[in-house]
Amino acid sequence: MMTLSAHIERVVGRARAFYGQHAPGHYLINASIPAPAPAVPPLSDFDLDRQLTEWLDLKLEAARPKWHVKEGLDDDAIPSICPTFGIAEHSAWLGMEVRLQETTCLPVPLLESPEQLSTMRLSPDARWFGYMRDGYRHLRARADGTYVTSVRGILSPMDMANAVRGDDLFTDFLLNPEFVHRLMEFLMGAIPWYYKQLCGWADTIAGGHVFHYGSGWMPPQSLGHLSNDAAMLCASSVYAEFGFPYEARLTGSHAAALYHVHNEKMHYVPQLATLPNLRMLEVTHDPKTKAPIEDLDRILGATGSANLMLLATSDQIRAQLGGLAGRNVFFQAQCRDRADADDLVQFVRDRSKPLA
Repeated sequence: MMTLSAHIERVVGRARAFYGQHAPGHYLINASIPAPAPAVPPLSDFDLDRQLTEWLDLKLEAARPKWHVKEGLDDDAIPSICPTFGIAEHSAWLGMEVRLQETTCLPVPLLESPEQLSTMRLSPDARWFGYMRDGYRHLRARADGTYVTSVRGILSPMDMANAVRGDDLFTDFLLNPEFVHRLMEFLMGAIPWYYKQLCGWADTIAGGHVFHYGSGWMPPQSLGHLSNDAAMLCASSVYAEFGFPYEARLTGSHAAALYHVHNEKMHYVPQLATLPNLRMLEVTHDPKTKAPIEDLDRILGATGSANLMLLATSDQIRAQLGGLAGRNVFFQAQCRDRADADDLVQFVRDRSKPLA
């Protein structure tokens, strides 16, 4: 049986080769296999001030079966975990209040008026900063050689502004653009401050990190996963003024960036796909939409020449792989069972240009 360290070495070697490619036709794969796992009680039942480690232990035990069923599978995912509570943790480290839900958590906007921007401070004393820091410490202390801790991710400045200001941001774009730009500049300092902490809490692997999205390895000085769900609700011109310039400064100051977009609305993605150092663009599959891998004309047309991360079933990958020869792709594969996963990994390897 391959040890975790040997598996990591193989994953890192292929990932280095993948991210070093300029020509298309190279593929990575993370094969997910169903496995019975203990249920995790509703997050809203927990008092995280007292029960943080209890919650994380439950999440850890629920993750172990999916790692166990993949033991010996030579795919491109590394067993990993990080503190995850829901969407709010991406912004609550700024000092925001949070509403716990059954399986996620929602941020309470911090700025009720533009004047309050001058009172915002970065502090490691913020409650959710502490939850994330202490959560990482706990998961690393529990490490037993079967997993590593991954980087949870970070919002883009525009998406962060939506969390901080709430939906008033959308009228601010029109009525108070000067305030929005001042908020963006504050976040341009805040995001690197927090992201540096986040990467320091996670395990460093061969100089880089494993990212929560995709469980794959990315090289040193990678930024991810970025998202900007707020841009889905705006005209492309709004993204061009308040989104892209700030994101370009962020990705331009890193060696590589992993970005997450939704396939429901992609009107702003052609510009996003030109971000400097964009090394992976994950296009997710939203409810009531056509699976991206079965909608390739639209997806490929909107994403420039970006490397793609696509979620798909094993059968969809077998049927559609030929249409992706013009891109490099990291497949997030949903397999039926271990035999299906073994077969699919070999299928993808046989059709990929060499990654060695």
